[in-house]
Amino acid sequence: MTVKLLLAAGALLASTSAWAQSSPASEQTADDLVCQLSGDCGGMAGIEATQDKPESRGFKLARKNSATEPVTPATVGNRTRAKVTDVTRSTTTATAPGRNRTIAKAAPRAAAAGRADLRVSFVTGSAELTDAGRREAEKFITALSAPSLAGKKFRIEGHTDSVGSRDFNLDLSKRRAQSVVDYLAAKGADRSRFAVAGYGFDKPVAGTSPSDGINRRVEVVLVK
Repeated sequence: MTVKLLLAAGALLASTSAWAQSSPASEQTADDLVCQLSGDCGGMAGIEATQDKPESRGFKLARKNSATEPVTPATVGNRTRAKVTDVTRSTTTATAPGRNRTIAKAAPRAAAAGRADLRVSFVTGSAELTDAGRREAEKFITALSAPSLAGKKFRIEGHTDSVGSRDFNLDLSKRRAQSVVDYLAAKGADRSRFAVAGYGFDKPVAGTSPSDGINRRVEVVLVK
């Protein structure tokens, strides 16, 4: 019985040791990344990221067939109001009585933060992306196709916790950031859009201890 318990414990340790970051509480989408980086929240709601043929170097965008709905007029008092829905936002237009202009009110957008955690994970102590880490990186590839991020440049920042020496963690954090850029480029992203930085445990998440696992992360920062 003791031998079986030891084997089970060893298997559990092996399965968890591949993670270099804590698993996120909820799944992150490409649209979430666009929202955090540009403030364009919901802008990709009607866009599908579909895997194209290998020679096309990555993803293509396809709008859903139901992207545009017909305008349905409604009479309210002495004015006519029409509601138009598209893939990015809902906009209400109204013609004011006695005036030859249209008043348009767009749905509110979240303020741009310009920074996002890519939530990628690595094999412990190395810069090798796990399978789950590669899937998270591919969400950023999809996000790069959003109009609000077109032509923008980014800094990919590597961060670690404080386990180990400062020199080791500075080197590891930079290698992990570079590993992400290499993967993005291999999937068709323009390498010239990315700069790489490694900060080790010098920049922990606000309100956390440098030793906290949440500090093992790779962030993307909008440069311009």
